[in-house]
Amino acid sequence: MNIIQRTTPNQNTGRSGWIPDMIACHITDGAFDGAVSWLTDPASQASSHFVVAKDGKVVQLVPIENTAWANGTNNIQNDSRGNMYSKLAAVRDRMVNANLYTISIEHEGKSAETQGALTTAQLDATVELIAYIRKEVKRIYGKDIPISRNNIVAHSDIAPRWKPNCPGAQFPFDEIIKRLSTVDTPKTEPSSDAPSTWAKESWEWAKKNKLTDGTNPQGVPTREQMMQLLYNYEKYIKMG
Repeated sequence: MNIIQRTTPNQNTGRSGWIPDMIACHITDGAFDGAVSWLTDPASQASSHFVVAKDGKVVQLVPIENTAWANGTNNIQNDSRGNMYSKLAAVRDRMVNANLYTISIEHEGKSAETQGALTTAQLDATVELIAYIRKEVKRIYGKDIPISRNNIVAHSDIAPRWKPNCPGAQFPFDEIIKRLSTVDTPKTEPSSDAPSTWAKESWEWAKKNKLTDGTNPQGVPTREQMMQLLYNYEKYIKMG
């Protein structure tokens, strides 16, 4: 996918040994250009790995290997960013800054107006972006981020007291997960216990002469199976 690269100083190099296994979704509560400007301003002390505009444009501010400043949590009692208040068991149990194991995506919009609902272009871009992030995490770390609501989460899941409305009640998590699951479903070759009508006579001939065991006539053969077919055919010729 087409990702525009920008750099923000608001990041930490590396992840202190943690492997990212959560993708946290946010809302900018402002316009796209203003959000990118703010997240690249050292004074903001905030950042995100990606920002998705309403028109589907995507900007990357922080490399996946580095820590963005978007979901900061701590272990301070009665602090609104405390890990102990998270809705997610993994956040509560780990008791470390959630930035270390999250990848953050900001979405252009205002929660008071849309409650996190995305435009069609924004939704399409987000699904494609999360698929891309999962592939990159697999490439870099050799780990899969599961397609689930425990791993594709809201900022409000991580820190409900600090950001209760981020990205909002209408953010389409279910639709995103459904579409990602469809993308990740392996496509299998058609199989049948019966050959096609046009191939029935030759298939029966091959079974009769022991060139094939007669199973899965419409399946695509592997190279091993092709070698076995050739080997069987050579034996058939020699037997005359």
